[in-house]
Amino acid sequence: MQSNEPIYNEIFGNQECSPQKLVLRVPVNSKPEIKDSNSLLDQRYTPNIITLLTFSHQAKSFYIRRIDNYKEGWVYKKASCLAWKWSREDEQQVLNLSLERNLQIRDPKIKSVILIVSLPFEIKDAQPNVNLNVYTWDLFEGIYYFKLKNYPNLKEILRQKDRRNLQASKAFRDGKTVDNKIKQELNQIDDIGGINLDNYFESILNEEYLEKYTPSSENTYCKIPDDFKKI
Repeated sequence: MQSNEPIYNEIFGNQECSPQKLVLRVPVNSKPEIKDSNSLLDQRYTPNIITLLTFSHQAKSFYIRRIDNYKEGWVYKKASCLAWKWSREDEQQVLNLSLERNLQIRDPKIKSVILIVSLPFEIKDAQPNVNLNVYTWDLFEGIYYFKLKNYPNLKEILRQKDRRNLQASKAFRDGKTVDNKIKQELNQIDDIGGINLDNYFESILNEEYLEKYTPSSENTYCKIPDDFKKI
């Protein structure tokens, strides 16, 4: 998931039109207060996970960026899980996108994870009905709407990424420490927690569901969800 077009082409390459319905399965997690720091080493540990959903401003641009919060600061990562499947429902073309397996992140050194999902501009333009399935393990803080302009430094680097700017590609390099200005904005998002939706979702969000995530063994971290086979 390092570049934009390969993901877009894999999902949309053989499709003649955008989906009429979009089913998004997204992860969120808020850890309860832990008094005993040693319990963080438990193999069931999952960090706080925040998902930010927005839209690209360029055609054929679809990417996911994972940013981990360590004791030393925020670091860009390329390792994230995405599964997808096209289906039909009442003559509608449906795109199912699943990210909930990112709840399998269990590194006790990571305090928080922010997943930035930038959906293709073509989906925004098509105005599909959106079903949001929220998956959580421990606690769920809520769904919030946001304006990207409130995070100007993050907005700028994402726009550069849309334009395939070389500087932005270097900024998102795996293992690179986040710039201090963007770090402050990520801290604000981390403090809010939950699912953060671009304001545009207010006009297309049809239904919301909360699901309790059932973990599986570590070696199936990025396995395609079993129920996708039934869709």
